[in-house]
Amino acid sequence: MNDHLKRVAGRVTSAFMNYRIWRIYTEPGDRANYLEVLRRYTSFFVTGLKAHFLATIVLLCGLYEKRRDGMSLTRLIEALPDDKLRGEVQATLDEAKSIWRKVAILRNEVFAHLSDSDYKDAFERARLTPNEIEQLIELSKQLVNKLSYANDRSTFVFNLDPATDTYNLLDSLLRLGSRQS
Repeated sequence: MNDHLKRVAGRVTSAFMNYRIWRIYTEPGDRANYLEVLRRYTSFFVTGLKAHFLATIVLLCGLYEKRRDGMSLTRLIEALPDDKLRGEVQATLDEAKSIWRKVAILRNEVFAHLSDSDYKDAFERARLTPNEIEQLIELSKQLVNKLSYANDRSTFVFNLDPATDTYNLLDSLLRLGSRQS
């Protein structure tokens, strides 16, 4: 179980890191502060926005799939030999899956398959908010750590955060642009 938990924890970390960068680019206050930079390097940031959002959605979707050939939190919990522990995490899993269903709509109908679906319609049906994405990431961290602690009394720290580097990059680009003007 240790290897599977490490892999799942790595996916949670990657989802969080991509989400944080996407959120910095899209959060209204940050966006207003860096609009000049975002406009100056439009193709880079438009591509980055899409890439970070897509990575977040795909990583989060995979965390709760039930594919037989995949490893997910859902499958790890289903495979638990301890009925008591499975019961303890069930409420958290149910809450996560209620958000995950929205993520799955976007992954399946917008990003993973070329379909005749109207992307705007898929986003409207999903009604997924940035706060829900962050909540799903936090619930995923909780589940990973409950499973890890039950397994060997260890937990994952989940302390990587790209915010400082992202802000430093944006500030550097902002300063560079003001010197060129």
